[in-house]
Amino acid sequence: MVNRGLAPYDPTTPTGHFRVFYGDVTYTPLDPEEAGYGDYVEIADTEIEAFLNSANGSVYRAIGNYYAQLAGQAAKASSSIKDYDLTVDTTKRATDLLNLAKYWWGLADDEDTTAGGSDIFEVFGVTNADTCCTPEGAAYYCGCRGRNVLF
Repeated sequence: MVNRGLAPYDPTTPTGHFRVFYGDVTYTPLDPEEAGYGDYVEIADTEIEAFLNSANGSVYRAIGNYYAQLAGQAAKASSSIKDYDLTVDTTKRATDLLNLAKYWWGLADDEDTTAGGSDIFEVFGVTNADTCCTPEGAAYYCGCRGRNVLF
């Protein structure tokens, strides 16, 4: 399969950022040769653009989404084979890829928080978790310590 992309990549674009952060920067000339484009090892520019669109332009979130897709593919293909003294186990690969996705999603969340994109209620709670406080004017509700009783 041909992974067609701008060659050399442009590190000033979101697609170029994705390539650099993910590590897919090696390419070979297309066959037949096409000026300004190459065949990358893992992912095409159109796929990167699709992941960037699904992540609202966040490069970190797009990489996380790509790792999540890879985790799904690895989970579908996972197997464990044992024969005498040889063991091949690919069942943990999906978990490892999903952990990488969570890492990149965490960076994206940090980026959103730094940019002021988080909701104010993510910064602090409106009640004290240690008490059974209710907002002023609201019906009394005790939802703490395992009791869900409306008084």
